Amino acid sequence: MLTFYELCGAQSDVCFSPFVWRIKLMLAHKAIPHQTETVTFTDKSALAGSGVKTVPVIKHDEKWVSESLDIARYLEVNFSGNPLFETPLAAEQSVIVNNWVDRNIVMPMFPMIVTDIYEALDEANQEYFRTTREPRLGGRKIEDMRAGRDELRAAFKANFGPLESILQNNEYLSGKAPAFADYCVMGSLMWPHIISNFDPIVESVELRVWRDRMFDQFDGLAKNAPRAV
Repeated sequence: MLTFYELCGAQSDVCFSPFVWRIKLMLAHKAIPHQTETVTFTDKSALAGSGVKTVPVIKHDEKWVSESLDIARYLEVNFSGNPLFETPLAAEQSVIVNNWVDRNIVMPMFPMIVTDIYEALDEANQEYFRTTREPRLGGRKIEDMRAGRDELRAAFKANFGPLESILQNNEYLSGKAPAFADYCVMGSLMWPHIISNFDPIVESVELRVWRDRMFDQFDGLAKNAPRAV
């Protein structure tokens, strides 16, 4: 049995972590049966046996695996069919894609949606979130971060070049069908989709068309996910 641990906010069915969503999509891609448990920022008791305090985490029989890239590789080795990577070498090189998405997609989106994340939490988790995240905002309060995010979004578009160039000639980032790279990016874009009405990629036609294709995967798994807004 595989158990998959997700992060939720005030609503237990609203799970918004970009890294969790990467694995959620990969589990669907490989059609792996699993059960799901949720944790919050302040209650991660379900992860006590894992030795870690951040999600995503899976427990497969008695083995715990954390970090989205390590989980992706673990799933590829231990569950046959519907490969995430074209070759074993591609699996080894996936750290390049993973780190690029973290730096160029996830990190720039954070200040654009941090207020929305805060508002989706209950009081206890809001206090934790403010204490741990506000120091990353250059002295600004969480509540002030909606101001100026249109400018941040305009600057963010400069990061889309490598993705747009692929999508001009392919339906998916991985070619004719979605695979690891698609789930890395789409999982990251589920963060604002779940938590906010602010769309960081509204200025990219290529990415919006690709996102619509990804929304339709797995009987609308991403499109039909509960949202905070």
